[in-house]
Amino acid sequence: MRIIGGKFRGRKIKQPELETVRPTKDRIREAVFNIIAEKVPGASVLDVFSGSGAYGLEALSRGAEKAVLIEKDKRCCKVIMENVSSLGLEDRVRLMCGDAFSSMEELGQNKERFGLIFSDPPYSKDMAKKTLNSINHYDILIASGLLVIEHHKGEEFPAAEGGVFMLKQKFYKDTVISIYQKND
Repeated sequence: MRIIGGKFRGRKIKQPELETVRPTKDRIREAVFNIIAEKVPGASVLDVFSGSGAYGLEALSRGAEKAVLIEKDKRCCKVIMENVSSLGLEDRVRLMCGDAFSSMEELGQNKERFGLIFSDPPYSKDMAKKTLNSINHYDILIASGLLVIEHHKGEEFPAAEGGVFMLKQKFYKDTVISIYQKND
C-alpha cells in the first residue's frame, strides 16, 4: 500500500496483517481524492475505522491540516503509529485507539468538528449506517463538510439523513463509496 498523491506520493505505508482488515484499493482511494480534491487543503480530518490510517494519511499528504484517526484494534493502532512516524506526522495526527462510536461521542462532547470525515467500517454489520447516524447525532461535521463512507453494495443508503445529503455515489464491484455533504 502506498500514498497516492501530494507531499508523500509514492511512499509505502504498512498494512495490518489481519483477516479482519480490508484495505481500500489504491485506485478507489485515488478516485475518492479526485472527487473531493478541493476540500482537502487546510481541512481537519477524521478517519473512522482507520485500519492502516491510509485515508487520513493520504489527506495529510495532500494538504490537510490535521487528522484524528480512530481504530479499535490495538495491532492496527501500532501499525498506524508506525506509519505516522515513518512520515514524520506525529505533530499533526491524534490516534484514538478505542471504540469508534464512543470516540465519536467524545469528539462531539468536546465540540470537535471536521471538514472531512472518512469511514470504512466492517462490511455487512450495519456499521456504515450507524456511523452516518452517529456523525449527525454528535454534530462533528462542519457546514459544507464532506463525509465519505465506504460500504458494501448490499447496504442501501438514504439520499439525505439528518443534516447531510448524498452528493455522489460510486460503485466499484462490491464496494460503494457514498459521499455526503452537510447542509450550510
